[in-house]
Amino acid sequence: MKRNQTLNLIGAVTLVTLAAKLLGIIREALQARAFGTLAAADLYTAANNNSIYLFTTAAYALCIAAVPILTPRLRRSRKEGYEAAGNLLTITILVCAAVAAVWIGATYTPLMQSLWDGTAEEAAQLGAYMRVMALTLPVIGATYLLVALMQSLEHFVLQGSMSIPYNLALILFLAVFAGQMGVGGYVAAVAAAWLLQLGMTAPYMVKEKYRPRFHLDLRADYVKTFFRTSLVTALTTSIFLFCYLQDSGMTARLTGSPVSAFYYADKLFTPLTTTLIYSISTVLFPKFSQEYAATDQKTYRRYIWGVLRSTLAIILPMSMVLAAFGTPIVQVLFEGGNFDAASTAATGAIFTIYSLSMAGFCALDLLSKAYYTMEKTLTPLLVNAGILACNWALNRLMGPRWGGAGLAAATAVSISAGGLLMGVLFLWKTGGIQTRPLVKSLLCTAATGGTLWVLTARVLNGAEGKALLVVKCVGMGAAAAVVYVLLMLLVRQEDFQDLMRRYKT
Repeated sequence: MKRNQTLNLIGAVTLVTLAAKLLGIIREALQARAFGTLAAADLYTAANNNSIYLFTTAAYALCIAAVPILTPRLRRSRKEGYEAAGNLLTITILVCAAVAAVWIGATYTPLMQSLWDGTAEEAAQLGAYMRVMALTLPVIGATYLLVALMQSLEHFVLQGSMSIPYNLALILFLAVFAGQMGVGGYVAAVAAAWLLQLGMTAPYMVKEKYRPRFHLDLRADYVKTFFRTSLVTALTTSIFLFCYLQDSGMTARLTGSPVSAFYYADKLFTPLTTTLIYSISTVLFPKFSQEYAATDQKTYRRYIWGVLRSTLAIILPMSMVLAAFGTPIVQVLFEGGNFDAASTAATGAIFTIYSLSMAGFCALDLLSKAYYTMEKTLTPLLVNAGILACNWALNRLMGPRWGGAGLAAATAVSISAGGLLMGVLFLWKTGGIQTRPLVKSLLCTAATGGTLWVLTARVLNGAEGKALLVVKCVGMGAAAAVVYVLLMLLVRQEDFQDLMRRYKT
């Protein structure tokens, strides 16, 4: 794949993914207006966190594990690749159905009371919500396995676009039916809408003439690899989710702040962060395999380092802008109805701090996939386990002192430290590593960010309406982007200049 083609693909995937994520943010904004941060919303949040959120994270891990299995088989023979896809699809659906049955059974046990620090009636309601959501697991698993197949066939846009009809359907529900059907109706709508995501794979299946042939072959040579890689990637690809679950699980007990403040902060941070990062890794993941097969290990590691540097040159200023405008973004998108100024302040503080971990999140994602290409899973596993342990310890140290902000800071520190550690381990004794471009990016980001923070404090007075707030923030953000570009050109940052040359050609 030529460089310009790669950049064009990344751009297309990013735009489609961004459109889907923006619809998701609109959905969350309508949800915030409808349900706010009251107890009913917290029940939905707890149910979602302990079912669909975990399911989608695990299913995404299955997708990542399936891609390197299906890609070489499809290149050798469509028949061989489709047979492997059918087997993995069968295994996934059976496992998901079994897990869903166990999940539903668990909702009838005292486990619900341990998940909810409230009345017995509320715990029972939580169980009812989780039973409905558990029904989505086989659908989610099948959807992501088909996404893996289509990615192996170089249909990279599907993953970003499949949530568009899902979000549109839920936006319609929230706009028309939320007031009458309440949280319970929304839970059912969320579960049913997953069928729309599965349906988005149909046109691609028709184009590639793929008809699922369900069969079970546990003796296939790739099955053990699939399970082993899935278990490892379930942790390494969901590290922020687990940190977020630790944060939201502790916040009510330690500070009394609403769990939904973390929920809405996460629903902003995750899509904005993953839009570009996952778009890049989705397109480059197959490229990693080609590079690894064609070069020696040191050359491959230097190639990955170059990809990471170039990505961070974009991620770092994004992190800076989101952190500077954290509370205004929450105010514009969510404030209104039951989501009041106090909800905005709590959610905005958490989102601002989370935004500072974007660079670490980016490094963890790209470097983990680089390790998977080398069929080495131990290092990502240990690093991410260390992140969870670090976050757990820092939560208990910082949470009682600084409340929700302290918990968010613990996650930001843990994620950033983990990304730095994995980078050091990946590049250890490689040689020929250029760190000057990254230092230049950091300095330009710090200079631009410092200026933006000072400007924000002087321009925003807290009394603006939403329209004026948007105008001011967009203006300052555009000015910050111009300053950052000028600084990068002034210091002649190598990766940035290379990106500029590629787009010109």
